[in-house]
Amino acid sequence: MRCFQAAELARAILPHTHVGRGMLFKDRDGNTIVDWSRNRTPGFTGWHESYRFFQPGLELELRGALDRLKGTRLVWDAEVTGVSQDRSGVVLRLADGGAVTARFAVACDGAGSFTRRALGIGLEDLGFRERWLVCDLLLKRNRDDLGDHSVQYCDPETPATYVRGTGDWRRWEIRIRDGDPDAWPESMVWESLARWITPSQATLKRSAVYVFRSRIALKWRTGRILLAGDAAHQMPPFMGQGMCAGIRDAGNLWWKLSAVLRGVGDGLLDTYRSERERNVRAFIEKSVALGRLINQTGAEMVPKGRMESIWPDLGPGLGPRDGVGGTLAPQVRTEDGGLADDAAGHGFYVLVARDPPESRLPVFTGADRWLEERGVTGVVIRPDGYALGGFRGADELRDLERIAMRYGTRGQH
Repeated sequence: MRCFQAAELARAILPHTHVGRGMLFKDRDGNTIVDWSRNRTPGFTGWHESYRFFQPGLELELRGALDRLKGTRLVWDAEVTGVSQDRSGVVLRLADGGAVTARFAVACDGAGSFTRRALGIGLEDLGFRERWLVCDLLLKRNRDDLGDHSVQYCDPETPATYVRGTGDWRRWEIRIRDGDPDAWPESMVWESLARWITPSQATLKRSAVYVFRSRIALKWRTGRILLAGDAAHQMPPFMGQGMCAGIRDAGNLWWKLSAVLRGVGDGLLDTYRSERERNVRAFIEKSVALGRLINQTGAEMVPKGRMESIWPDLGPGLGPRDGVGGTLAPQVRTEDGGLADDAAGHGFYVLVARDPPESRLPVFTGADRWLEERGVTGVVIRPDGYALGGFRGADELRDLERIAMRYGTRGQH
């Protein structure tokens, strides 16, 4: 949501979302073995900890924003069949014989990424591969008994997931055997769902078989071409973090590409993979551990009882990694009730507990406890919401300011 806020889309997509209550892990007898409930009030980033969203509505808002944005052009139903580059730019060849040229290209072309294969980039396999049937249904009548929590049914024979969607949308995911078909007749789908719901209670809108994997690309950049989203990494869906990870990729890239296009040098793009890989690897490893719990093949990897959300740091890259730099930073409310990222123009800015220092960057106050826990007077926050670094005095602040002024300040993105 903080990334959508940076794109000035957060308010537009809120009607397509539902604030999530979290997730419960239950054994085959219905007992809760892990409770991953979420707070129902906004958290330290300025947004709720968990949202469910309706993807067609979200994509409608994204497309509408691109249509309205000057300098953009949407090309539909265009298959990329070739990719090449030189020192000045990238050429994407299309199936219809046309071509698109650009100074840089970001390939978000999915788990089977043509671009990744064309560049000869391999994948590190982290060892999880399962086939699951995914079913989207629209309720015909109220089913409060299903609950607002998503539920992981931990069962070595037939593990399954229930997802509480927006409005009357509900999803079930069920692990299937290797010998089962890829195309399921509707009668077979309803048979698999009979434990929870019947055709008289809901309409089956969609079903498909997916292969859940855990993989990370060995390279995320080749010259002027970068990989993002599932093209760069894939994880099981048990934390709901796959698409979130791709959005975080975009959050890391947009301001760096903006700075490079202004002439700071494309070496800055080398920090993209180094920062993002550590973060996404933590989510993948946690998702795999939860998948083993759901399958009850490695339940000892996840402690039973209450589960807390994880907020992985960035890997090495821009700024220090000193326990503050690279951590997800808070977003405070301004005096007029707005959000600090917006007030700073989604550039770099300073956050202190009190007594604003002199700075060439915008300065806001708040988050006293967060700063105190980290033993710093203040922090410089990057355009993507992560901490560039913390400071205790004027000299440390000036060092961070020099980095911030080089790669972008208010109004430059």
